[in-house]
Amino acid sequence: MKIEHLIVQQLFKSRKVTLQDIGTFLLSADVALPAENDSGFSLPENAVSFEFDKKAKQDDALIDFIVAQTRKIKPLASSDLESYSLLAKQFLNIGKPFPIEGLGVLLKNQEGIYEFTQGNYVHAKLDAAPALLKEKTENEISF
Repeated sequence: MKIEHLIVQQLFKSRKVTLQDIGTFLLSADVALPAENDSGFSLPENAVSFEFDKKAKQDDALIDFIVAQTRKIKPLASSDLESYSLLAKQFLNIGKPFPIEGLGVLLKNQEGIYEFTQGNYVHAKLDAAPALLKEKTENEISF
């Protein structure tokens, strides 16, 4: 599962997600969470707000959520999240918009402040449990 899907899932779970050196996304309290089988769910306008903070720290709750969902060790999950934040900052610093699938788009304005424009759809399904690992039953080798 992509890191951005996990970010969106954690946002719906805790209503707050912080990306390191970028800022904090907040989900409005009056937004009802979609049902698991509701694939056509769309976010109402102004449901997600963004607070720019260039000195934002890592979100420990998000890292713990990534560990639980992906079964990675905590340092690896932290590194993945840091890599995602660095990629976002690189896009923003060269003037490109950075889309977060299922949430919206981050942009950098002329003053160097990150701005968020909310999308109106959500693709990330809220998972109750992490995916089960499956092994192959047979290894077929043909020459």
